[in-house]
Amino acid sequence: MLVEGLEPLPPGALESLSQASTASVTSELFKLGIRHSFMAGVAPLDPTRTMVGQAVTVRYVPAREDLDTFESLAEPAHPQRRAVETIGPGEVLVLDARGDLRAAVLGEILVARLLARGAAGFVTDGAVRDAAGIRALGLPAYVRGASAAANVTVHHAADMNQVIGCGGIMVCPGDVLLGDADGVVVIPRHLVSRVAATAANRDRLEDYILGRIRAGESLRGVYPPNEQVLRDYEAMSGPDSSRSTPAPR
Repeated sequence: MLVEGLEPLPPGALESLSQASTASVTSELFKLGIRHSFMAGVAPLDPTRTMVGQAVTVRYVPAREDLDTFESLAEPAHPQRRAVETIGPGEVLVLDARGDLRAAVLGEILVARLLARGAAGFVTDGAVRDAAGIRALGLPAYVRGASAAANVTVHHAADMNQVIGCGGIMVCPGDVLLGDADGVVVIPRHLVSRVAATAANRDRLEDYILGRIRAGESLRGVYPPNEQVLRDYEAMSGPDSSRSTPAPR
């Protein structure tokens, strides 16, 4: 459930981003002045799956014994449970666990509920339990580790849909997250349309450049591409191709 009042994303933006890589998106964000957008230490449970969607956030703080009991999880207002029960199709649950791996923030049953709700995936800089079961469910999952301990032993779910930090990156409700085999990049919502317009073409251009490098050409003039290489690429791919110059990987 996204925060009310957010402007709708441009039509087709998420579909365009789904064709892009996190590497290309980070480069496009760098060109727009965003130097830090890729989460550190957060990796996919299944590197063959990709994810794109709008962020619904949950913030954890250290647990306290008088507040964090198994009974507290049954409270309708519990932020973690409320987020799972209200998340919408195509949204990504992002859980700020402060990088603490001593206890899980989600397990297989809650992830099954996310899947049933139509979520696009979930991300945490903490741990999950039932990692093999979560992987088998098929919902894209990006985590820092695994732990068998229940979340209330270490984590207190403080609030939902507030600004959080995850993997060292600020995440605002409604930001767009893209995940692939490398990890997760966070795209500020107001930049989504600009990034979506160029990132997928950057990947196509880099595939073209990679083909030339693998064929034996030197990096000089090819990567980054000079004007002749860009003209060659445009002649091959059509006049509507973007001249987005790749940043070195």
